[in-house]
Amino acid sequence: MTMKVISRTLAGALALVATTGAWAQVSLMDVYEQAVTNDPTLALQQLNQDNAQTQVTSGFSNLLPQVNASANYTVSSTEDPTPDFEDGKSYGVGVSASQKIFALAAVDAYEAVKLNASKIEIETESARQDLIVRVAEAYINVLRARDARDSAETQLTAVERQYEQTEQRYEVGLVTVTDVMDAQATLDETRVALIDARSQYDISLQNLSVLTGQIPDEVMLLGDRLPIETPVEGGQDRWIEVALERHPDILAALKGLESGERELSARRNNRLPTVTANADINYGGSDQEIGDPDFSDRISSSVRLTVSVPLYTGGATSAEIVSRGIRNNIAEQQLELLKRNISVQVGNLYRQVRTDAQNIAAQEQVVKSRESALQATEVGYEVGTRNIVEVLNAQQAVFAARQAYANARYDYLIDRLKLKQAAGQLSEEDLKAIESFLVMN
Repeated sequence: MTMKVISRTLAGALALVATTGAWAQVSLMDVYEQAVTNDPTLALQQLNQDNAQTQVTSGFSNLLPQVNASANYTVSSTEDPTPDFEDGKSYGVGVSASQKIFALAAVDAYEAVKLNASKIEIETESARQDLIVRVAEAYINVLRARDARDSAETQLTAVERQYEQTEQRYEVGLVTVTDVMDAQATLDETRVALIDARSQYDISLQNLSVLTGQIPDEVMLLGDRLPIETPVEGGQDRWIEVALERHPDILAALKGLESGERELSARRNNRLPTVTANADINYGGSDQEIGDPDFSDRISSSVRLTVSVPLYTGGATSAEIVSRGIRNNIAEQQLELLKRNISVQVGNLYRQVRTDAQNIAAQEQVVKSRESALQATEVGYEVGTRNIVEVLNAQQAVFAARQAYANARYDYLIDRLKLKQAAGQLSEEDLKAIESFLVMN
């Protein structure tokens, strides 16, 4: 009976642990999906896009017919009625419609807001790509911080063990008190480092929550399998060429220039005549008993063309034309600067990814060398040719090398994403590719 109870309790505990782990451990794509919904920066950009679409609707409405209805009801009276007028009531209803037939300025203004809406739509896509990088960086920074924390914990365990061994060797006279004090100092430093590492890990989780609105309990691990793709030597020019063609910031700036040109055209066309067709129909009547026999219920209608020519606006139109032209010139210079900056950015990232790929292989070799050096130092310490300081330094070098190797892999992943972003080629698929290299903790 007791064994059955224990078995059921153990099974329930294991099920609870499994359920909690599956719920608490957040994948990279989980974070991204939460960020798409909760990130304030992307939400603001999407609101800007929605607002731009309403401006398109508003601009188009200026080209459509304008229809208005009116009605009136009048009660009239006099204290001194005359034979020609007595108290009575009158009423009238009417409908008027107008349609711009020739209004180039309105057409240009509508085309300008459409182009501006396209510009903001491209900027929203740029914001989505930026979110992909921010999510990846924040998530990987959690991995970095956790590695540093775990490394500090492991290092503390190793130093504590080394300190205990040093004390034991001191008690039997194999080492001096200096060795004990050196081991104690290293132990204290390692404890301080662990406190800082734990704090940095908590900070990284808080930074991640800025994107998602909540703090994850745990994240996944970067597995040992990580294919390293080094960009082809000499392929930098092709990456720059693609970036100049596809980078969303450049595409958005081009749309902004087109919009500015249509706005300039609209300002110039404000000097041209505007032709408007108008149509009215009215129905009215009166119940006055005495008066003009022709004054009775009647329907009237009219159709007319109105030509409006601006003759003098106090110089406002000319000033608007000059101002819009200057702003267009500013936009052209900003576009040129943007192209140059992106070209440099792509080139730097291209070289950095190549460096990262080489650095991973080099750091992996450093880890092996440091581990071999530690083994040799420990052997030397056992036979008396090395002291405790050298052993502790060798241990620290191993932990530092392992952390540098882990950071090199993280740097490679982030820099590769940034390179694709700079070239305008970044998508959710790149985030999914990174997640395929992550494993459950």
